[in-house]
Amino acid sequence: MQVFIFLMCALCGVSSGIVYDVLYIARVFVCGTDKAGYTVKDKIFTCLCDLIYFGALSAMFIFVSVCFEFYTIRLYMLIGCALGALIYLKSLHLIIAFFIKKAYNSLVKVKLPRGKRNGRRKTQQSSGGNND
Repeated sequence: MQVFIFLMCALCGVSSGIVYDVLYIARVFVCGTDKAGYTVKDKIFTCLCDLIYFGALSAMFIFVSVCFEFYTIRLYMLIGCALGALIYLKSLHLIIAFFIKKAYNSLVKVKLPRGKRNGRRKTQQSSGGNND
């Protein structure tokens, strides 16, 4: 029975990866891909996405626990959820992230002029002159 519970928790972790990808897509299209240039609004949106992800994972875990009558939380159940999410993030998420970045970059290239990507202007360094 414990193997079945472990596998169900791992499946719950994999399912949470799908939720993560939906939130990842939203985060890329709202905040962009350049994490170094995030504004306060972008950081708040990222925190909200992380809270939604945690809430969805918790709700899925509780739902699976109630449906299959896993009334006590064991360490192997939490390890199963974490392992399932890790497996998803190290496999399918990499493929999805690659295509999302390609789509975002091609969308930004079409919509915005060259100097205004991510809503920020690129600064040009002056050649020569005084630095005082």
